[in-house]
Amino acid sequence: MPEDIKVLASRKAYEFHTDDLRLSTLSMKPVQVQIQQLFQFQAAAMGSPLPTFGNVPVTYPPGMVFNMGTWLTPDEQLIPIRLLHFEQRRVVIDVTGPSSAITAIFERLQQFLSELQAADGSPVIGKPERILDYSEIVARFPFSLESFFVPSLGNLFARIAHKGAKNIKLSIAPMFVIQVLPENEEVAALGVPGDPYAFTFALRTGTRPEEHIYASNAPLDSEAHLSYLNELESSLRSE
Repeated sequence: MPEDIKVLASRKAYEFHTDDLRLSTLSMKPVQVQIQQLFQFQAAAMGSPLPTFGNVPVTYPPGMVFNMGTWLTPDEQLIPIRLLHFEQRRVVIDVTGPSSAITAIFERLQQFLSELQAADGSPVIGKPERILDYSEIVARFPFSLESFFVPSLGNLFARIAHKGAKNIKLSIAPMFVIQVLPENEEVAALGVPGDPYAFTFALRTGTRPEEHIYASNAPLDSEAHLSYLNELESSLRSE
């Protein structure tokens, strides 16, 4: 089982049907102030959100951006809310903690917004059509990244890496990116670390290869992500 596990970030995107998220009402100053106070955000502004789950359409108003707030769990644990962003059809919440905290935060947000109406009498927020997940986890594993290679490939890369190196001990440190793609369609773009739709696994920046500390990003909630990492560790141990 991985050790020294740290959930660096969990993120959810709640996607809505067209016109089920009323940005004009949500952008009004009184509503903005109440949301800011509800989660104690340090910064709040009307503006275009970061493209966390894909491109953000250009609209007017452009959206609402709340950064660095807090959430208190039932057991009185403080969860940092890194961002709460309103796009045209999407609400994105990012926390430093488990994905379950995001669910509770969104439920509280829905409860507050259910008391508001747009000027035509319709709700300012409807029911999400789809929920997307993403999480970032760092952990120490009992293997090096060379374990992902069959021996022949490992020897090949080690030989190439050591060519020209004198009196320097080198370690192979590949980065793995796994995407799910339709077989009959052209590849539009390749995934990179931080891509919300790709699985990535690599050495954690700021650590040494010998420490075997890796950063894993995945389009999963934090609980499912941890389960996947446990299976990954078990699979490599059994090889």
